[in-house]
Amino acid sequence: MLRLLLTCAFTVLLTACGQATQDPGNLLQKSSDECAGTALPRQFIVKHLDGSLKVVQAESEEALIKGYLTEHYAQVEFAEHDQVVKTALPAQSVHASKSGADNWGTMRIDADKLWAQGARGSGVIVAVVDTGVDINHPQLQNQVLFNAGENGRDGKGGDKQTNGIDDDKNGYIDDYAGYNFVTKHGLTGDNQYHGTHVAGIVAAAHQDTVAGAKSYVQGVAPQVKILPVAFLDSKGSGLMSDAAAGILYAVARGAQVINASWGGTGCSKTLNAVIAGLEANNVVFVNAAGNETLNVDLSMEYPASLNLTPQITVGATGDHNYMAEYSNYGIKAVHIFAPGSDIVSTLPDANIGPLSGTSMATPFVTGAVALLLSQIPDATASQIRAALYNSAMHDAGYINASHGRLDLAQALVQLHQFVGH
Repeated sequence: MLRLLLTCAFTVLLTACGQATQDPGNLLQKSSDECAGTALPRQFIVKHLDGSLKVVQAESEEALIKGYLTEHYAQVEFAEHDQVVKTALPAQSVHASKSGADNWGTMRIDADKLWAQGARGSGVIVAVVDTGVDINHPQLQNQVLFNAGENGRDGKGGDKQTNGIDDDKNGYIDDYAGYNFVTKHGLTGDNQYHGTHVAGIVAAAHQDTVAGAKSYVQGVAPQVKILPVAFLDSKGSGLMSDAAAGILYAVARGAQVINASWGGTGCSKTLNAVIAGLEANNVVFVNAAGNETLNVDLSMEYPASLNLTPQITVGATGDHNYMAEYSNYGIKAVHIFAPGSDIVSTLPDANIGPLSGTSMATPFVTGAVALLLSQIPDATASQIRAALYNSAMHDAGYINASHGRLDLAQALVQLHQFVGH
C-alpha cells in the first residue's frame, strides 16, 4: 500500500512542531459484534507493509494506538485483534479402530483410477497446518518433508535437529520436521491427534493401485511430502496469528498445497490478506467448511467464507453420498463436498481409527489437488478449482458452488482440457 507524504498545506492533523502527520487510530480494524466472542482483548496482529506479521500485547486498543501504531506508523498496513480458532471437528469420541480400515472415501472419489495411471503425488509438498503430525507413525514416517538445513552436526558437534540453534537461519529453531507455533519450537509430534488423522487421509503410505484395503489406511496421494505445521493445541484450539504465521512458514518451505481443517472466527483481515497472497506463489489453500450446519454465505466463518482465488472450501458427505447433517454449506463460499463421515485414518502411536467432520473431507480434496499437480505441475489454483467444479458428481441436494461431490478421475480429464495438454 502506497502512503503519500502530504505537505502541511493539505494536512488536517498537525504535530506541535508543524509537521504533517496521520492518525494511527485509522490503522486499527474495529471488531464487529459477531467477532467479540473469539477476539483476544489484549493481543493484536500487526501487518506491516513488507508483508511481515507481529503479535503485539497491549492493555487496550487505545494503548496499542498510542504505543506501537504511533511509533511504527510508517511501516504498518493495518492491525486487528487476534482471534481464537478451532479444528473443524464435531464433538465425538476418538478411539483406535477395532475393525480395521475400509477406505470407503478413497474408493468413492476414484483415487485408484489415478494410481493405476501412475499418479501418486510425487514431487508435491503438502503442508498440514493443524495440531501437528505423529512423524513416527509407520504410515507417515517416510512421508514427512525433513529440513536438510537442520540435519547433521553443527560446528561444535551438536545435533542440528535438537541443538536449539536456527542452523539454516530461516527464523525457526530446530524445524527439522516442521514447526510448532504453540511451543515456539521445532515440531516433534502431534499436540493432539487431529493433524495426524488429516495427514493420513492425504498421504498414508501404501503401494496399492486398487482402493479398499481392510487393515491399513490408503492415503489419496501416497508419494507427496507432508510438511507438518502445528498451531492448534491439545484441545484443538489456537490463535489466528499463529495460523497466519504457519501459512507463511509453509510457503517459505515450498508447500504447493495447504490443508486447513479449522476455522471459527468471523473476522480476520490478516487471514484474508495471507490467503489472497498465496495466488502469487500458485499455492492452493484447501479448507474446511465447518460443522455447525450453517450457511456460511450468510453466517460468516473464516476461512470458509472468504471465497478467494487460491481457495477451495470443502463440505462433507456421508457414506450414502448425502450431504452430512453436520456440514456447513453455501452456494457461493462452499465449493465442493467430499467424504467426511466415519473416515478411518492414522492416529498417534501407530494407531488407526475413525473420525467424522469437514476436517476429514478437506484432506480428500487436498490429496486430489496434489495428485492433479503431480500430473500437471503448471496448473494454476483457479484452473484446479474449475476442474474440480466441472467434474463433480452432481446432486440437487448439494448446497455448494459446484452442486457436486469430488470425482478425482474426471477432474484430471477436465484439468488437461483447461491447461491445454
